[in-house]
Amino acid sequence: MNAPLYIPVKPHAPSASPYIIPLGQVHPAGTDYVGMWYTSRLKLGIDDRMLYGTFSGGSATPQWYSASHRYYDGIAGIAMMMMTHGATFPDGLAKGRESSAPSWRTVWKAGRATPLSAPSPRLRWRDLAPELERTPAPLPDTLLLTEAETRQLEATAKAAGVNSTIWLLWTADRAVRAHVCEPGAVLPWVYPVNLRGAVRCERDSMNHCGGFMVTVSDDMDAVAVRQQVSARLARLEHWRQWWLLNLGRLVGQRGINLLYRWSRGKPGAFAGSYSNVGDWSVPGIDGIIGSAPGSPAYPVCITTMSCNGRRGLAIRLHPVVDRQGDKAARILAQWRSAVLGLAAG
Repeated sequence: MNAPLYIPVKPHAPSASPYIIPLGQVHPAGTDYVGMWYTSRLKLGIDDRMLYGTFSGGSATPQWYSASHRYYDGIAGIAMMMMTHGATFPDGLAKGRESSAPSWRTVWKAGRATPLSAPSPRLRWRDLAPELERTPAPLPDTLLLTEAETRQLEATAKAAGVNSTIWLLWTADRAVRAHVCEPGAVLPWVYPVNLRGAVRCERDSMNHCGGFMVTVSDDMDAVAVRQQVSARLARLEHWRQWWLLNLGRLVGQRGINLLYRWSRGKPGAFAGSYSNVGDWSVPGIDGIIGSAPGSPAYPVCITTMSCNGRRGLAIRLHPVVDRQGDKAARILAQWRSAVLGLAAG
């Protein structure tokens, strides 16, 4: 039986303070094998904290919370934040679409049966600053769409022939490359897949996400991105990553430390991550937002989620691609216009 989430903070009054409220236990029970990779990051001085924010009382600035990726995944972090506002999860945390894990043979056959058309990564940063790799990333730039804007976003995505998840990724990619990339860049984005329900860890709040890399070029439209994501899902690529992320079962923390040092990549080696963390409902707040930790090698964190009929957007840039700290706000503004169909993607 999975242990319940542990919440050490009580409901609080809305605040515009940048104070970050920690969530969860410092060292919860059980071994999180995916979390071992974040332990390795932390040993090298790379922050492992996911950030979450609640918008309340009409404020444009969220109250921030944090949860360690060593022990929790993004869905668990959101749930813990919402529980501070009185939410409950009697049926457990949100599950993915799959109910069981495939065999190695099934994954191998799926990869052979499904063709994949995707460009190879080609990073072309406009002003990469690897000397800033030890500089901490700032808080994300965020905004909360109105209910009417959220409906407009959905309608615009439908008109483009894709769902909102793909539309948000494609438009964010357009905005990012306009401000931090040279023409011709092919950006590799980490695309998480929730495997909760198909895999069962010691705690329901542990890391349950696989995923894959989506590569996007500047001449791709949103439909092409949708087709690539669909093909990677059909090829079960997210299961390949899940098994790699769980190598700690075989090699332990010391082995993961060695593997991470070998594979982590130089500053700007990848674009970053894209997370659309679902649709939620919590009385008493305006909306929510969050962000992955990011790293010098994965310097751009794109995050979106919906709550109470309003979608939140967030862009977080590591200083290695934003040395002046002024590009995230401009990317966010362009992203908002693009998702609403107010500007060309």
